[in-house]
Amino acid sequence: MHLPILLRFKLAAPTLVLAWGLLGSPLAHAQAQTQPTMPLFGTEATTTKYDGPQFAGGPDSLRAVVERTIRQASPTLTEQQFVRLELTATGQLAELYYLAPASKAAQKQARSAEAQALAQQLAQRLGTWYLPTGPNQSGKGTSFTIPLALGSAPRPMPLLYCDEHPTFPLPAGRTKRNTPNAMSFVLMQVRYPVEDLRNKVQGKVYAYFEVSETGAVEQRRIAGSVSPTLDAEALRVLQILPNALTPPRYQGKPVRVAYVLPVNFTIQ
Repeated sequence: MHLPILLRFKLAAPTLVLAWGLLGSPLAHAQAQTQPTMPLFGTEATTTKYDGPQFAGGPDSLRAVVERTIRQASPTLTEQQFVRLELTATGQLAELYYLAPASKAAQKQARSAEAQALAQQLAQRLGTWYLPTGPNQSGKGTSFTIPLALGSAPRPMPLLYCDEHPTFPLPAGRTKRNTPNAMSFVLMQVRYPVEDLRNKVQGKVYAYFEVSETGAVEQRRIAGSVSPTLDAEALRVLQILPNALTPPRYQGKPVRVAYVLPVNFTIQ
């Protein structure tokens, strides 16, 4: 059974506190939560508009801040990491932590002093966000995941959110009426691995993917691990997601955007 530990940075004025914690928490059954929701069909702004947390300077500024912080990071950091931001209802950063990597090398790196220093820099630079308001909003805090391409070959970093979500083709035999959105259809395919049920392994797996300027779904991988078998199942269902009919758009132009799908594996 693989129960990784996370490096957490809890922000409580006026100091930054370092703590350790376990990944995941028990819920009722195998399920997933998506944020933002990505519709299956339709290109109207009312159905595809992004309604998640927004960085104070916008998505371009967020990408620039992350890229600059990575360039300033120690050259000893060579394994890709993902950081999770927990935001308060007012958009302030309450906590920043590394998601549990799947590889031992990345796990070791996440515990290093160099990784701690990088997280400190990110926490200082990503402190203020705007959260959506309106009748459909809970008034509670939310989360946001950021990929850190450490030590990888240079490639354009995707935006981490945009103005309009991509839209996806309806599965065979489905209609817009009985299939609310792409992610919920994908998550209907989740099957709890027998080995993990037997061993009562639970937790939240984070699956990462990118949607390109053409709508192609690419770079599917595990961002936050629980166990090899739960990771494999989350990745399997992510493979079901087809290429998009329409790409993500920012300021009216097609863009590449990164998404993270949290899949909660829980035993009822």
